[in-house]
Amino acid sequence: MNNLFHFIQAGGFVMYPLVLFSLASITIIVERILAYRQLGNLAPGLLTDVLKRVRAGDISGALSASENRTGPVAACLAVVLRNREKPVAVIERQVEETGQEYFLRLERFLPFLDTTTTISPLLGLLGTIVGMIGTFNAIAGQEHRENSDAVLAGVGEALYATATGLVVAVVCFVAYNFFAARQRTIIGETEQAVTKLLNVLADSEAVEKGR
Repeated sequence: MNNLFHFIQAGGFVMYPLVLFSLASITIIVERILAYRQLGNLAPGLLTDVLKRVRAGDISGALSASENRTGPVAACLAVVLRNREKPVAVIERQVEETGQEYFLRLERFLPFLDTTTTISPLLGLLGTIVGMIGTFNAIAGQEHRENSDAVLAGVGEALYATATGLVVAVVCFVAYNFFAARQRTIIGETEQAVTKLLNVLADSEAVEKGR
């Protein structure tokens, strides 16, 4: 713990916002992991089951199966089945409304990680500049031997700040891209599931009319 405090103090004043950014980022990453487990549930196997039931004419069974699962895929499939008698344009609007409730919650806090990815290296660079200024000032007064400690402190401040800024940026960059990719997958699979169900319902309706 003492080493950590020494590291923060040695990095200069920019270490304090960097520490705050790092703590906030860790909190958000943990929160997003837990949130994506709930909000990003793609209900594996549900689409296959629903399509099978719809083709067999068991609409109520398909709706019940959808309502018993969680996540955007299940919610959107249930919306389609409940409103199957309405025009496709109306169904699509209602599906979009339902899906957006999930997708906006998936997007939550991601801009902070994206911003931290950009700001952290800049803060590290600022710390580097401040540290090097201190180093040059110490070198300029090198007629006093005790200034050698000031030179080392300035170099240390520059390196600590740079390293911390880069570490925070790398962690946030990886986390942001992971969540963004996961979000795109969830949106894509939800849209694909809805499209497949609409097509099957249209085919089933066409068959009924053909009879």
